[in-house]
Amino acid sequence: MIAVDATHLKSKYKGVMFVANAFDGNRNICTLAFGIRDLEMDVSWHWFFTKLHEAIGECPNLVIIFDRNVSIENVWNKAAKSYSIAEFDCHFSKIKRKEHVAQYLEEAGLHKWSRADMDGHRYNVTTTNIAKSINSVLRFARMLPLVHLIGEIINLLMKWFTKRRELGLNCITTLCPNFGEKKLRNRLEDAARMNVVKLNNAQFNDLDGGVDGLIDLTNNSCSCRKFQLEQLPCNHVVVVCHFLKVNVYSKASRYYTQKTWMNAYSDSI
Repeated sequence: MIAVDATHLKSKYKGVMFVANAFDGNRNICTLAFGIRDLEMDVSWHWFFTKLHEAIGECPNLVIIFDRNVSIENVWNKAAKSYSIAEFDCHFSKIKRKEHVAQYLEEAGLHKWSRADMDGHRYNVTTTNIAKSINSVLRFARMLPLVHLIGEIINLLMKWFTKRRELGLNCITTLCPNFGEKKLRNRLEDAARMNVVKLNNAQFNDLDGGVDGLIDLTNNSCSCRKFQLEQLPCNHVVVVCHFLKVNVYSKASRYYTQKTWMNAYSDSI
């Protein structure tokens, strides 16, 4: 998942800085690319994405998130963040009371903004906040001449890479400590209060007093859809793994592993 954004430079010569960011497995901002052009135009965006593609190559299931500057109020945000189609339809029915808004969102493509309709791996990221955070960190550097701005960017990334590399080398957990490991441990505690009903050799039903989950181990899916969307075992999958005495860590995406985390910072800037 890559979030892209653009921000204006504030030096004497102005210009626009493009930035592409992702999250590493520990949920830290991992900057992939910067680009600087004179204006934010279609040709500039085309240039930036061309260079980004050259840098990262072909990435199966890649999801790119960008800000279309659409003002969506709370009820619409709930629709965007719904996990299940049924929950989404419930919220979207309220949006349809404003026909022009619903028409715009449908024409844009529900799969582009609705978590429930998304078929790619976006790891539960729904906004470009990570790109905007980088712009905020560099708010003073953007006032500097271009050469000095690039120097500030390099220094910032070197500091981040060094700190995270050292943290990763001292990591003794299977998953990244501050995100995957922490979430999974919390879910292991919650799973102790849930009951499992075996339907057949592949399917199980979890009863947690709230949202029940139908787990199918043949395709690694859960009806709550958090497992598929986060690529991290949800409460229902955790309790089934415990029931079957299966290593729950094996069900987490390798994206969350300490090894993959370290690969992100293996090279120097």
